[in-house]
Amino acid sequence: MKLYAAVLVATLSVPAAASADYLGKAIAVADGDTFTMEAETRRIRVRICGIDAPERGQPGYGLAAGALASLIEGKQIHCLQVGEGTVCDGKSKPTSRDRIVAQCFIADLDIALEMARSGTACDWPKFSGGHYKVSDKTCSLSVMDTASEGRGISMLNSSTVSSVQVPFSCRL
Repeated sequence: MKLYAAVLVATLSVPAAASADYLGKAIAVADGDTFTMEAETRRIRVRICGIDAPERGQPGYGLAAGALASLIEGKQIHCLQVGEGTVCDGKSKPTSRDRIVAQCFIADLDIALEMARSGTACDWPKFSGGHYKVSDKTCSLSVMDTASEGRGISMLNSSTVSSVQVPFSCRL
């Protein structure tokens, strides 16, 4: 009985873990898969789970960051950190560098799915299990697709990719 009481006291004295369910306003976009939100009284950097978008300095970065910004900036965002019932549970860690990794929504709209559908981000099946796959083709930015054309990341089949210089390729 004393052991049970000691375990109970120890369990109750451990502080509760930080919330893994965030509701807040998107205030800044870093690239096509990372943004900052203000939730309650703090800022939280979020890495959207299950997709991959061009990083700063890579072709397509401006299009991807712009697409995410127009989709989320100033809007109320609901993010579930990995481990709280996301498509990336069991495949991704809940944090990466200084960011939480989360599946995020605007109302019922899945932000990662919208980015993949727009062609500015790709499904990253290693972490999504293929949840955001929008085509059987490889998601890449071809040399012909430039920001001035406004076409974003093209879907190219693997035979086309091998014959074209591809500056951005999604990770598998």
